[in-house]
Amino acid sequence: MEIVVSTYHLGLGGTESYTLTVAEQLQRLGHDVTVFYVELGPGVDIGRQFGLELRNREDDLPVTCDVVFAQESITSYQLADRYPTTPQAFAVHADEYDLSVPPQLPGVVQALVVLNDRIERQVRALALTPEIVRLRQPVDTKRFYPRTALNDPPKRALLLGNYVDLDRRDLLMQACHASGIELQHLGATSGKWATQPELELCGADIVIGKARVIVEAMASGRAAYVYDHNGGDGWVTPERYLLLESDNFGGQAEPTARNLEGLRADLAAYSPELGQANRDLAVANHSASRHGQELVSLFARLAATPRERVDAPLREMSRLARLQWTSEGRAMGFAAEIVRLRAELDRANAELARRQARPVRRAVRSVVRRLGPRKDQSAQSV
Repeated sequence: MEIVVSTYHLGLGGTESYTLTVAEQLQRLGHDVTVFYVELGPGVDIGRQFGLELRNREDDLPVTCDVVFAQESITSYQLADRYPTTPQAFAVHADEYDLSVPPQLPGVVQALVVLNDRIERQVRALALTPEIVRLRQPVDTKRFYPRTALNDPPKRALLLGNYVDLDRRDLLMQACHASGIELQHLGATSGKWATQPELELCGADIVIGKARVIVEAMASGRAAYVYDHNGGDGWVTPERYLLLESDNFGGQAEPTARNLEGLRADLAAYSPELGQANRDLAVANHSASRHGQELVSLFARLAATPRERVDAPLREMSRLARLQWTSEGRAMGFAAEIVRLRAELDRANAELARRQARPVRRAVRSVVRRLGPRKDQSAQSV
């Protein structure tokens, strides 16, 4: 089959990692795969290392294709217009952003791929819901595998993610420091990126994160701890696997909160046996090759029935979705900047208060020193 896999931004995140993973697997199965992206990002270099056909100009795409597999709404609309009779599948990756909502126009999308129960519940509540296919997050278990043994007690932890910042990160750093564990942070909020996660994961005994980070850590034989900006669910274990997987390891599976005491208690419960169990779970449940096979079955079924042309301004819808996402991205950037500025202001005010208090404390100590001997002398005279 001729398959076009599309994503708006090819950076370093969960959606991009999924895009490149499935494109590589489909290519390994002998299909002609083209990855179409609009906004350049560091994921392009990774895709080239995989030997993928990457295109960011629509004119460079195949003239025809059998199926489009879109990862967000911008390219979904755009390619629905370019390939007016080609069936389209749409992977729903998040429930926080409008970008991840599939087009609510009849006939644009024929099937939705969801990777956890939480997202499935969301798409079933949409006004327009085509066929839903529930799969699991795929991981290339040949690329992500145990390269080193886990230490006991643990020496290093890796916080890998693009969202954890400020108080939540500080809380985790305090817990690790108190437990004698060195913590490294990679991701957007750290200013340092994980360009070779298959190597960086294996440099840690404990990997902390969410979603695909956890699945890749499991495949790498690491002890995996679910903790991110939306909450924390703790260790992945065989007993808790189904519960955490249903939530995409997103930290929202249980109505609990993690404080400093809870984090320290969890870290104290670490065992290197968690790594081996996680590897077995990843191989049994998250094989990228099996995921690719399931996608091929879906695509072949969709390709057997041409899509009816949609009488709608699809290009304009794509443009509006792009503008909306750009505006939302700016708003998120402003919000993050406000949070950072507030934190800096709080630190500055605290430092100012300390400096202003120093003369007062010195004056009080001076008065105490002067008064102290007089009290002693009066006591002796009595």
